[in-house]
Amino acid sequence: MKKSKIILTAIIIGTLVTAVGCGSSKSNTQGTKETTKKVANNYVEASGVIKSHNTENIVIDGGAQAVIKVNSINVKEGQKVKKGDKLLELDLSQLNYQITAKEKAVEADKDLKNDAQNQTNNQKNAQDAKIAAEQAEVDALKSLLNKGYLNGSNVVSDMDNAVVTDLGYKKGDVVSAQQKILSLQDLGSLYIDAKVGEEFIKDVQAGKAVTIIPTSNPSAKYTGKVVSISNAAVTEQNGETNIPVEISIDNSDGKLLPNYNVDVQIQK
Repeated sequence: MKKSKIILTAIIIGTLVTAVGCGSSKSNTQGTKETTKKVANNYVEASGVIKSHNTENIVIDGGAQAVIKVNSINVKEGQKVKKGDKLLELDLSQLNYQITAKEKAVEADKDLKNDAQNQTNNQKNAQDAKIAAEQAEVDALKSLLNKGYLNGSNVVSDMDNAVVTDLGYKKGDVVSAQQKILSLQDLGSLYIDAKVGEEFIKDVQAGKAVTIIPTSNPSAKYTGKVVSISNAAVTEQNGETNIPVEISIDNSDGKLLPNYNVDVQIQK
């Protein structure tokens, strides 16, 4: 009988020790989860897209009568370029012909005016008006070629450090003033256009530090700051309401490029 009581007592004590141990383990687990939750609450998570403040759309307009074609393309979509690099070559022969023809017309009318004798004031005024109109046409055509990115018949980069995007033509295509040839995005003026849900925007403030995590390489992390918060919300196609937030990039090291997606953690 005594032996049975001893065994029963040992079983009860073992059960109590096990119960206390499990309770302690459970308590520690809950504490860990709560700590993790507190850490997560130190920042607001959002997604964003890298953009450039300085984007140049290259457009060539040949006027109503001049057809401009693409002779060759020397770059690819997404290619990095520096100032002076040749992007493509255009056939400007028709436009140059129009300019030369109109310049000759101006000179011919000037000679005719100088050679004319016994003209009335009305006739002189009419000739002057004609010459002025023709000269205006010449100036307008020349202005089409007065672009920082045109060097003769070549389109060149006028940015020191840029990337080519939106390349919309191929060799032999006729250029239209309604469609840009390509865009140059300045890599020296990159920023992040982030979208923060309206329920979290109250925790976002200008000047707060931001951790930037690129989708292309989640193991890499960059830093930045909140530059500005939009005063207007945007309703997305899925019905969500977000507020645009501009975030600076401290050092992109050349690996963060326009239109790349990123996740951001904005410190509260």
